[in-house]
Amino acid sequence: MSPSPPKVEEGKQMARYTDAWANLIKEVRNGASWSGGERNCCFLNVAGTRFVDVSSLSGINFNDDGRAIAICDWDRDGDQDMWLRNRSAPRIRLMRNNSSGSRSVSIRLQGVKSNRDGIGAVVKLQGQVSPMIRSVRAGEMFLSQSSKWLHFGIGEIESVGDFTVYWPGGDVERFHGAKAGGRYLLRQGEGVARIVLRADPSEGSGKGNSVVQQKRQSVGVVMPVAVPFPRLPFRDPAAKARMLTGNGKVTLLMIWDSSSTDSLLSLSNLEKARERMGGAGIRVLALASNGVEDAGGAYEEIENCGFGWEWGFIRKDSLETLFRWQRALFDRYPDHDLPLALLLNVNEQCVAIYRGVIMADEILDDARELIGIDPLARWHLAPPIHGTWFTNPVSDGYVRRIVERSLGEER
Repeated sequence: MSPSPPKVEEGKQMARYTDAWANLIKEVRNGASWSGGERNCCFLNVAGTRFVDVSSLSGINFNDDGRAIAICDWDRDGDQDMWLRNRSAPRIRLMRNNSSGSRSVSIRLQGVKSNRDGIGAVVKLQGQVSPMIRSVRAGEMFLSQSSKWLHFGIGEIESVGDFTVYWPGGDVERFHGAKAGGRYLLRQGEGVARIVLRADPSEGSGKGNSVVQQKRQSVGVVMPVAVPFPRLPFRDPAAKARMLTGNGKVTLLMIWDSSSTDSLLSLSNLEKARERMGGAGIRVLALASNGVEDAGGAYEEIENCGFGWEWGFIRKDSLETLFRWQRALFDRYPDHDLPLALLLNVNEQCVAIYRGVIMADEILDDARELIGIDPLARWHLAPPIHGTWFTNPVSDGYVRRIVERSLGEER
C-alpha cells in the first residue's frame, strides 16, 4: 500500500496527511497488521459443486500478514508445494506437500511462433469425468509467480491421453507420448511430448555460487553492510563516566541485566572463553542495564562468575539511543529484550547483532569471517537462507544517512 497523491500541495492539510502516514508506518513496524491480523484461509473445491473450509486441516492457517502465494513442485516428487510470502516475519514459508501415492504429469511449454514460455497458452487433458485445463500465467499475486510447469493430477488414470495446447496467436496443437509420473516438454510445432529427466532438487539452490558456499551457520544477524554505531556514554564499576570507543580493536558489546537468566549464562560463556577470545584480538565490554536501585545485583553476578572482562553500567539515555539505532535497521522494531550483543569492527561499525544466550564459538567464527571482509562478499553472506541478492550493495553513505536521520528524528 502506498499513499495517494494529495490534492492539497501545501499547508496544514498536507502536513496532517504526511504525519498520518508516518504514524501509520510506525504502527506497522511495531507489529500492527495492514490486514487486521486475519488468519490465512484455504478452501477445497468439492467436485466443482461447492467449497469447504479446510484452513486448519491444511496447516496454512497462520496468523501472518500474508502477501503472496506461489505454487510449484519444489522437491520434484510429483505433488504441489507452496511458498507463502508475508510482510511480517517469517517473510517466507515453504509448505512442503508430503502426501504419498500422488500420481501426476507435469508439462512445460516452449513456444516457437508464440512467446518462448508459452505465457497465455491453455493446455487441456481429458480426465476421467471432465477435462482438466491449465493455463500459463506470468503472475499470480502481489510480487509473485508460480512455476511455469503445469501440474495435472491424474488420479487412477493408467494411460495419459493427448494434450491439446491452445497457443497464443490461435494455433491449436495435439501432443502425444506422455505417461503417468513424467515431466514433459511440449515444443510448439513438434506434436510429441519430450521426456525431461528429473533434475536434482538442489539444482538452482546456488550451491555452485562461490560466495554462497561460504554460507555461515551463525544464528546472529549479519549486517549486509558495516553500519555506523553511535558513541555511547556509560559508567565503569567505580561510577566514573566513560565513552564507548573501540580502541582500535574488534569489540563485542553486550548489554545485560542481572535478573535475566540468559544474561548470566552469556557472562559465564564469555568468561570461560576469555583466553581464546583475547588471543583472537577480541575485546569484550559488558554493560549492565541495572539502575542505581539494583546495581548491587550486577556487582554480585560479576563476582559470582569471576568475570574478568571490562564491564560497567549503561546509562538509560544510552540504552534508548541503542534501541533507536536498532529501529533504523529493521522493518519491524525489535523488542527490548536482553541480553543483546553487537560485534563491532576496528572502525566501530557494527557487523553482526546477537540476541539470546551469547555463544563464544559463534563470536569467534563471525570475527574471522566478517572482519575485514570484501563488501560484496558481506552482502551475500547476510541473507539467512541460501541464495544471493539480485542487487548490488548499498553505499556506506546511504546507510549512514538512514541511521543519522532516524536518531535525529526520534530525539
